Amino acid sequence: MAYTDLVLSGIIDTTTWEGTTMHIAFNLNVQAKDGTLVLTDRTGKTVTFSEEHTVQQKVTMITLGELCGLPTHQLATCFGFKTRKSYDDIRHAVLDGSPADLLPKRPGPHTPSKRTKEVEALIIRTRFETDLTREEIAEALTQRGCNISARLVGQVLSD
Repeated sequence: MAYTDLVLSGIIDTTTWEGTTMHIAFNLNVQAKDGTLVLTDRTGKTVTFSEEHTVQQKVTMITLGELCGLPTHQLATCFGFKTRKSYDDIRHAVLDGSPADLLPKRPGPHTPSKRTKEVEALIIRTRFETDLTREEIAEALTQRGCNISARLVGQVLSD
């Protein structure tokens, strides 16, 4: 079970958007348990963010980092990020970026694969009907509107 514990306390003097000054004192216990973030104040009130609440976790981490002056690596680790660079990238997104920058990015390829069953069949058919090399097959199919590389042709033929 992954578990990280961090205690934060401090005083914030801030001016609201209406021009009134607020004096805020806080004492927080920040815990990260198996991807769930739990913030607890000294009276025992808690706010919990699950792994799915990535935007709120990022905003909370940067808010605490800006107001408490904790070491960024320690704060990033507590929130489940591995490096100071992750913290810096998130900080830039929170303070200077747009809300869309905080949304999780889809891993893996961002375009559909060019290697479809139809393309594979076309490559294999072209290879058996002609004596073209893989580079020539790729060029011939590209001229026919199927934009593929010689590398893809080679992978299909070797499989």
